Amino acid sequence: MKRTQLNLVLAAVVAGLGAAVYFSQEKVEKGPPLTALAADRLNKITVEHPDQPALVLEKSSGQWRLTAPVQVAADDVEVGALVNLATLETKSTLDAAGLNLADLGLDPPQYSITLNDQKIELGAVEPLQYRRYMRAGGKIVLTDDPPSAALDADYSDLVDKQLIPAGSEVLSIALPGLSLSKAAEGKGWTLTPGDAAATSDQKQKLVDAWTSARAMWNAMEPAEGSTGDDVTVTLKDRVLKFIVTARDPQIILARPDLKVRYTLSKALEAELFKLAEEKQPEATAK
Repeated sequence: MKRTQLNLVLAAVVAGLGAAVYFSQEKVEKGPPLTALAADRLNKITVEHPDQPALVLEKSSGQWRLTAPVQVAADDVEVGALVNLATLETKSTLDAAGLNLADLGLDPPQYSITLNDQKIELGAVEPLQYRRYMRAGGKIVLTDDPPSAALDADYSDLVDKQLIPAGSEVLSIALPGLSLSKAAEGKGWTLTPGDAAATSDQKQKLVDAWTSARAMWNAMEPAEGSTGDDVTVTLKDRVLKFIVTARDPQIILARPDLKVRYTLSKALEAELFKLAEEKQPEATAK
C-alpha cells in the first residue's frame, strides 16, 4: 500500500475513534439545583427529626457553630454535607397529581432540613437507583441520596473534631499524675509535681499536643455516662473537662457537658499524657 493511501486509512481510523469517544462521552444535561440558594449565602441550618430535639447550626464570622441542643464549634466537613443540599442536583421532578406521599415516605416526611428559610423534607429511598424522594419549593423530586452521617439525629458528628477550640489561650492543663500552668510572667510553663530535669521544650510540646489534637471520629456518650481519669483544660474564657474512658485500642475522651465522646489514635497517648522524651546527643566518634 502506498504511503498516501496508508495515511488516509490511518486518518479515517483516528477520526472514527474520535467520533466514538465523543458520542460515548456525550454530556447529559444536568437537572436544576434543589434550591435557588447559593451555598455561601447560608447562615442557618435546622435539622428536625420526629420526637428529637432540633439541631441548629449558625454561621458567624465565617465559622459554623452548633447552637442547639448544645453550643460548640462545628466540624466544617460534616457541615459541608448539609450546605451542599442547597445546590444538590435534581435528577427528576414528579407530577404530584395522583402520588401517594405516604408511599414516598413524605407523609409524614422522615425528617426535614431548613436552609435559612427554605424547608426541605426528606422521604424514602427508591429501590432502583437508590435516589431520595424530597419535597422542596412545593415540588416532589428525586435526588442522589445525600451522605447520612451529618443528617441524622445524632449531633456528635457535627461537633468539631478538634479537642480545644482553635485560637484558644490555654492557662493550665491538669492530667492524671501531672499538671502544667502558665508561668506568672506569661512565658513558659510550671510543672507540678516539679521536675528539675524537665525542659521548657518538653512542657511546650505537651501543651501543643493538646491544642492540636483532633479526634478521628465522634460518638454520643451512652446514657449511663462516663467514668475514668479526669482531664481539665483551663482556657482564658472557659474550662473544658474531659474523662479518659479508654486508652486501648484507641484513646476515648468524653466531654460530659456535650454528651460526646472523641476517639483519637492510640499513637497520641505518649504525646497527650507524658512529657516528650529528650533525644540524647549522639556520642562523638573518636
